Amino acid sequence: MNVLKKQFVPTKWISGQIVNSFRSSCSSFMHGSPNITTVEVHSEDKEVVIALGSNVGDKIHNFNKALQLMKKSSIGITRHGCLYETDPAYVTDQPLFLNSAVRGVTKLGPRDLLGVLKRIEKEMGRTEGIRFGPRLIDLDILFYGKYTVNIDDLTIPHECIWERPFVMAPLIDLLGSSFKSDDDDTVASWHSLSKFSGGLYEAWEKLGGESLFGNDKMRRVIPIGNNDNNNNILWDWSKRTSTMGSRIDPR
Repeated sequence: MNVLKKQFVPTKWISGQIVNSFRSSCSSFMHGSPNITTVEVHSEDKEVVIALGSNVGDKIHNFNKALQLMKKSSIGITRHGCLYETDPAYVTDQPLFLNSAVRGVTKLGPRDLLGVLKRIEKEMGRTEGIRFGPRLIDLDILFYGKYTVNIDDLTIPHECIWERPFVMAPLIDLLGSSFKSDDDDTVASWHSLSKFSGGLYEAWEKLGGESLFGNDKMRRVIPIGNNDNNNNILWDWSKRTSTMGSRIDPR
C-alpha cells in the first residue's frame, strides 16, 4: 500500500501566508463502534471530523469564516487537512470546488452538532438550491467519537465517505501516514468503520490514492493570494516537486 511518509498539514488557511506542520497519528488495532439512536448533550469531549466544501465566492474566506464560527460554537479545532481543488461531482455544470476537513473536539451531542453546523451555513448565507449544486459553504460530520449514528436525517459516519476522493484525501491528512500502536481507541474505531482490514488507508487506496493527483480532476493546493476579481489564486503542489540546489566548493 503506497502511503505518504509525511503529510503536509496547514494549521491556518490564509492567502499568502501558510503555517505548516507535519502530523502523524493512527492506530494499529480495530474496535467496533456503539450505535446511537437517541441523542443527548454529552458532558465529555468527543472527537469529531468535519468536512468543508465551497465553490461560491472567496472560498478561502468561506473556510476561515466557518472555522471562526465553529470555535465560537463550542467546537475546538485541533487539526486541519490540506486543501483540495476538485471538479464538481454529480452536477458538473458549476464552478470548481475547494474541499478540506478538520478534526476537533466538542461536548455537543450529534444532533446538536448538526444543528450548529446548519446554523453556521445559514448565517454565512447558504440558501437551499439544487442537490449537489453550487454552495457557499457545506459542512458535514464525517465521524463523531467512537459512535455510529442513525437518527432521522443524520447518519454518521457520513454515508458518502467511501465513494468521494475529495472527502477521503483530507481525512487521510488528518490521520497521518500509518497505523501507530499509541493512538487512541477513537481513531481505531474510525478505521474499523471502513470495513477494510487496512482501515481508512486501504479505503483511500481503493479509490485510487495518490494516483488521483496525476490528472486534472483533483489538485492539492495552497492559497497564494487573490486576483483582481478577488478570486483565490491557488498553487497546485499535487506532484510535490523538489527544488534542486548546487554544492558550492569552498576552495
